[in-house]
Amino acid sequence: MKTVASLLLGLAAAATAVPAAAGTLEDIRKRGEIRLGFSLTKAPFSFEAKDDGQPAGFSVELCKRVAVAVVQHLKLPSTRIRWVALDPATRIEAVAAGKVDLECGTTTPTISRRARVGFSLPIYADAATLMGRSASAISLGELQGKRIAVTDGTTTVASLERALRARKLQAEVVRTNSLAGAFDLLKAGGVEAIAGDRTALVGTFLLGGGGEGFSVFAEDIAYEPYALVMRKGDERFRLLVDSVLSGIYRSGEIDAIYTAWLAPLGRPTPALVALYLLNALPD
Repeated sequence: MKTVASLLLGLAAAATAVPAAAGTLEDIRKRGEIRLGFSLTKAPFSFEAKDDGQPAGFSVELCKRVAVAVVQHLKLPSTRIRWVALDPATRIEAVAAGKVDLECGTTTPTISRRARVGFSLPIYADAATLMGRSASAISLGELQGKRIAVTDGTTTVASLERALRARKLQAEVVRTNSLAGAFDLLKAGGVEAIAGDRTALVGTFLLGGGGEGFSVFAEDIAYEPYALVMRKGDERFRLLVDSVLSGIYRSGEIDAIYTAWLAPLGRPTPALVALYLLNALPD
């Protein structure tokens, strides 16, 4: 029988025999580019601008600041940004598989997701709710026996199902590939309501050309914080990302970024102000 000492030596030898995985920063240095994931339709956080077709939005702006910090940290003359369009169903896998270095959207850090990827400091706090036709539904309780669309691969799916069970409501949940697709169903009369983050619902409404007779419900069905998504276990890269974010919060630059992208949604809520104050970590 092997002794404990010999077992430990064997484990140590096996560990040293496996080369350590290169970190995100080293990968970026070798490639000469940073790969940033974004959403085509999550306005005003992450979307493709109609005027020039470039990624734009609140989350995209924060990721651009990270890209500048990466160039400075690596002491490179420049680093090209390659934008990769992602959808809700594949964004986590894209990060976990190394297809992108950072995902810049509206992703909520959950315990199950933390088993696969890492998250930055929070960048926003939202709530999940619904949008429906004001003539037929203005609250979840009015959707008994109705059809509700929700984007597959989002935390809103589970939040909606929990809310329906809690209220003992029977409704058909229709899963779509994007919130824009859900909004198209709503406009066409295919569903009575759509579920999503409050800010994203408003952004999708505006980006989709609006429409008469739609309203966002007053009630919330879940709390939805957002964070940037990165490779799990890469503390050097996470420290750099968090340093950029905390610096933005600490300096007050977040006010200008908020105004540029989120001003139409109204002033920041007390909860959001507190989020930035609590995460304005000392340098």
